[in-house]
Amino acid sequence: MSEKTVWSTLKGINVEEKKMVEKKNNLSYISWAKAWSALCDAYPDATLEKHCNDQGFPYFKDDNGWCFTKVTVTVGDKSITEMLPVLNYANKPLQNPNSFEVNTSLQRCLAKAIALHGMGVQVYSGEDLPPSAAAQEQKSDIELFDASINNPDGEKQDCHKLHIKDVASKFIGLLDLCKTSDEVVDYWKANNKEGFAVHVIEKADKDVLATCRVKFKEKRDELTNKAKGVN
Repeated sequence: MSEKTVWSTLKGINVEEKKMVEKKNNLSYISWAKAWSALCDAYPDATLEKHCNDQGFPYFKDDNGWCFTKVTVTVGDKSITEMLPVLNYANKPLQNPNSFEVNTSLQRCLAKAIALHGMGVQVYSGEDLPPSAAAQEQKSDIELFDASINNPDGEKQDCHKLHIKDVASKFIGLLDLCKTSDEVVDYWKANNKEGFAVHVIEKADKDVLATCRVKFKEKRDELTNKAKGVN
């Protein structure tokens, strides 16, 4: 197979139409799983390699201690290696990442290595987002928020200058103070007003709020089953 044929074939795959593009905070990403599946459908002999350091860990450090991952994707006779920094939730590079952050970087690196063969490359070139919108979203991704939390025990806790995910983490963490399913419902309602956790999270990031809803439902169901004597 020729390099031109591979590039043309993969670039011709409409990643939007095939629902391979996922959006997070209004930014577009190619799903690594869907990209790899589509690549193997077109070229079953395609291979990938996640590079490891001398200690066998799948990430590297530069001279200043910043971490990055490296993935190679081979299609036919052409191998392309992509490198990607390991980032936190605010898209800031890390020096001491945890295993989840390294794994996330590896999967994003894989998607980009596939894109360099042609599939979905337009997503990473920014053609789907005008520059001004991309710049605005980058700013909002590191925005810090003030929020109040009415604890289940009735005390008010004020959070200052936190990333929205940290606000949500504190909000969810206090669920452990709830002893009944009714207390879980009351806790949510007590924070669903201007300046409080639910309201602030909803305005900042609806995906984060959805995660909060799931955690609250899980806790409510857990306490309901406990009250019924169900394990």
